[in-house]
Amino acid sequence: MKQIFTLLLFLGILPLMAQDADYYRKIYTRPLSPGLYHAAAVPGGDKDAKVPNRWYFGVDGFLIRDVNTITSNFDELIGTESPVSASWGVNVGWVHHENWTMEATYTRSAIHNILIVNGYNPLRYNIQNDRNNLILRVKRRLLFNKNELRRPAFWIGIGGGIVPNSGRQKDYYAFEGYRQEGRWQPVDTLHMTSNSYISKSATLLAEVSAEYVVKVAKVVDLSIFARRQWGFGTSVTTDLVYSINNQVADRSTITGKGTGLNLGLSLRYVFHLGSDFSALDLR
Repeated sequence: MKQIFTLLLFLGILPLMAQDADYYRKIYTRPLSPGLYHAAAVPGGDKDAKVPNRWYFGVDGFLIRDVNTITSNFDELIGTESPVSASWGVNVGWVHHENWTMEATYTRSAIHNILIVNGYNPLRYNIQNDRNNLILRVKRRLLFNKNELRRPAFWIGIGGGIVPNSGRQKDYYAFEGYRQEGRWQPVDTLHMTSNSYISKSATLLAEVSAEYVVKVAKVVDLSIFARRQWGFGTSVTTDLVYSINNQVADRSTITGKGTGLNLGLSLRYVFHLGSDFSALDLR
């Protein structure tokens, strides 16, 4: 009888011990406190986590086609062209809910004046401004069905900028030649001067842009972009005077305003990434 009582007592205490063990076990199905978590806090969590905001630093490399204009070519004696040159820039940006971006950019990019003097051996002169540009742009993501998720997407943007000008004198050239219109006609002396200078006032820029951004690593993005810019106010100017037998025959001006097209790549490092993991099951 005593053995039977002891066995029943043991069987009654065992479920109570198991219940106590479950009662004091803490089970968390979500973070203890809602808020923002760094992407590195949860292995692989940044893949599906919403990103309320992030900051990045970027380096741009691009080709720019700079449009030049000329008022007269002196009967095809002179000309100009719109050169294509390689340039670079750096930027810092803030992304809000993966839908809007504000970006500030400094580019080391020249505005050109190209003077071409035609002849048997054409001469080409490249005059540049101070090569400093500051641009602020706002961009909007076109992929609307995955808000706040950091995914590859197309972005479009608008921006405005300023080109500080130093007002410096650049290059001065003088050319002389001779011309005879007929066998028995007198020989004319041709003289041309070229005076290039940078504007004293700043040049303003307007811009529209399109880009495709893809995440190549947890903290690295790659952008392929195209930007169209318009300049308001001349940055670099070349004034030309054409004389025949010491008499002024014509005048011309070559201007560069910063109008052109940019095509390039931008590599961006995300130095602050605020990710919201509250919607994920972290058990």
